[in-house]
Amino acid sequence: MTKRKWLAMCLAFSLLLLTACGKPAGEGDEETISVIQKLESSTSFSSESASQVETDLGEINPLTGEGGYNEEAVGKRPVAVMVNNIGQALPQRGLAEADILYEVVVEGGITRLMAVYADPYDIPYVGPVRSARHYYISIALPMNALYVHFGGSPAAYQYISQYGVDDVDGMYTQSGVFYQDMDRAAAVGREHSFFINGESILSVLEGKGVDIQGETAAPFAFAEEEISFEEKPATEIFIRFSSGYNSGFTYDEESKLYQKQRNGEDHIDGDTGECLTYRNVILLFTSVTSYNGEAERREVSFAGGDGYYMTDGGIVPIHWEKGGVTDPFTFTNADGTSLEVNVGKSYIALTDESQRQYFTYNQ
Repeated sequence: MTKRKWLAMCLAFSLLLLTACGKPAGEGDEETISVIQKLESSTSFSSESASQVETDLGEINPLTGEGGYNEEAVGKRPVAVMVNNIGQALPQRGLAEADILYEVVVEGGITRLMAVYADPYDIPYVGPVRSARHYYISIALPMNALYVHFGGSPAAYQYISQYGVDDVDGMYTQSGVFYQDMDRAAAVGREHSFFINGESILSVLEGKGVDIQGETAAPFAFAEEEISFEEKPATEIFIRFSSGYNSGFTYDEESKLYQKQRNGEDHIDGDTGECLTYRNVILLFTSVTSYNGEAERREVSFAGGDGYYMTDGGIVPIHWEKGGVTDPFTFTNADGTSLEVNVGKSYIALTDESQRQYFTYNQ
């Protein structure tokens, strides 16, 4: 069924409910099903009716596929923010509002997060903001993202210069651009205390003369109809990055969302007080090695490999490729067709091949 036809059916079904003479829920189900079956095979709905339904959905968020997107943000570049993920950084703020959350290991076996927001005007205070890594820049660039960080590795600064990254760097911004939580600074250290919101990000970029106009390139396409892999259940997921860092996910059937855990405990957003949730969970296996022979710095290969896509409590194997720094991810199914994902927020993890043995899901 095409998206246009499905939308027309939704409109018709809504009208049917409004004329159901006040029947209690559950009554007249057979009649309703019969009507919908007729509508599905009917060509009586005009293109104008379907177009009106599409218009009612409003603009579409390019990173989640969801309707009701801010019209002012259409044609604007997304924002990627580096967020600290060590114990002293908890609870983080603003992660619940991110459209895509990336997690990759950095030095010492810890992970760092990159929260990506399609709407630059609607970014809450997010952080603690932490330093850049060059492989995160390689993820952000193909999305045409504006990049926010507080400091960075030598390789990251080289990438910023070499590829002309439009960034906001806490090391080189004037006082007051980043909000500092003084209580956190006193309790856990200055480096875990800086936050920034969309208004401040845009003010810095405007001062630098950065053009925020541009298309947003999502790393995947969204399915027109809901995807489900009920025959391959994955309602409990465990992803390991190192001996000290892992992420888990528990599927909630009612909301159709995965609730995220961090090192065995619910991953809570400090603003909402609730667990982070995602419609899509994507795991990519790769090679993580030392960078340029350094003992601590990491290098993440983007040559490609395999992984898994999890949604609606199910799982399927996938293949991925990327290649160069500015090349986008390409995700395909086992049969070589392009991967489509469900509408909603996504979590994407890249972990070393050595961690494959620890990856588990219920079967």
